[in-house]
Amino acid sequence: MNITTDTRNMIVTMLAEGSPVWYVAGMVKMRNHDVYTVGREAGYPDKAQLRRAVWAARNRTLQAA
Repeated sequence: MNITTDTRNMIVTMLAEGSPVWYVAGMVKMRNHDVYTVGREAGYPDKAQLRRAVWAARNRTLQAA
C-alpha cells in the first residue's frame, strides 16, 4: 500500500472531523481496510488523538517553511 503524505494527512484530517471510514475511503478511492489502517496508526477511533496528529503535522510544515 503506497500512500503519499498528502493522502495520509487528508485521511487523518477527514477522520478527525468525524467522517466515517467508508466515506473517507470513497473520497480517496481506497479500500475501507486501508483507510482504517492509516487511521489506526494516527489514533483512530480516538478523535482527540487524531486532532493532535493533524495539529502536529501542520506545525511541522509551518516550521519547515
